Amino acid sequence: MNETYCGKSCQTCAYRANIGCRGCREEASRACKLAHCCREKGHETCQSCTYNNQCGMYRGKDTAPQYRLAKKKAELEHQAFLKRRGAFLAKWMWVLFWLFIPADIATVMTEWIPALETVGYLLSFACTAVYGVILLKISSEEKGYQTAGVLTLVAAVLSLATIAANQLHVFLILMVSVTNAVISVFGCYYEFNAHADVLEGVDDELSEQWRKLWKWMLGATIAMVIGLLFTLILIGALVVLAAAIAILVIEILKLVYLYRTAQAFQDIAAS
Repeated sequence: MNETYCGKSCQTCAYRANIGCRGCREEASRACKLAHCCREKGHETCQSCTYNNQCGMYRGKDTAPQYRLAKKKAELEHQAFLKRRGAFLAKWMWVLFWLFIPADIATVMTEWIPALETVGYLLSFACTAVYGVILLKISSEEKGYQTAGVLTLVAAVLSLATIAANQLHVFLILMVSVTNAVISVFGCYYEFNAHADVLEGVDDELSEQWRKLWKWMLGATIAMVIGLLFTLILIGALVVLAAAIAILVIEILKLVYLYRTAQAFQDIAAS
């Protein structure tokens, strides 16, 4: 029986050890497409195949080991890249996730504890600013995070401007608040889509959920604006209430998705 299907000698192959080849005659060895072709067609060797002279795989038999070695090296490098990227993104995604705790505390201070309102605004500013800085930090892995980070930092500055505007004209307060809202919406767009982009090939289902979440956020924001325009009538107030509930649900889903995203990259880093 011939040692190989193509006629080469396994003993003289300089690549066998490096590519972990067990020999094409072993049933467990499926890496060689040429050997697989022979087994599938029932040939003892390539010489018995009527398409031998026209076969591209047969003509490339001498360079096949180099190709498989290069492919194996590329796969190992890609796995190392995924592990490094996974560890980096998992670390900062967890920070983004846990930032929601002080941010929620800040909301409670500003909404329910008048004596701590100013402290709450400052804490909210700090949380938003840190969130923006982290988005800029991870922009090395996905450019969309850079725009999201810049817009988040601008929103943080505008939140402080809102505090100052409270002592000024109502029109100025409205202008600053509207500008802040628009910037925040665009910030969500870039952030959510950046999350979706880095998750492609890692968790495609979660990636698509991030993209849908942005669409829900946009719809809820538009509903909120429409409702505010008609707040003097009952239907407007109801629309505002529905939009506010929708935005709250979206914020909860964002927190859940951040957790799942951090966990997905942590699993890759640990694999």
